[in-house]
Amino acid sequence: METIIKVKPSELNIELLQKIKDFIGNRKNIEITISLNEFDPRYNDELDRSIRQAEQEANLISFTMEEFMSYTPKAF
Repeated sequence: METIIKVKPSELNIELLQKIKDFIGNRKNIEITISLNEFDPRYNDELDRSIRQAEQEANLISFTMEEFMSYTPKAF
């Protein structure tokens, strides 16, 4: 089951948290995602610049899957 709750920052309060807790009940394996739909235009500029660099193959680092896995933190 998936539910999307859209709220304004001013609506974030203890009552909202209690309603979410009541909704969840005793269920296990709950995942909560917070998504911000507004972003700083500078982020968009940096993303565009990164895309251009990747398209020009500038500042790229390549490695094999084995090399990548050796740099990946191991699970506990």
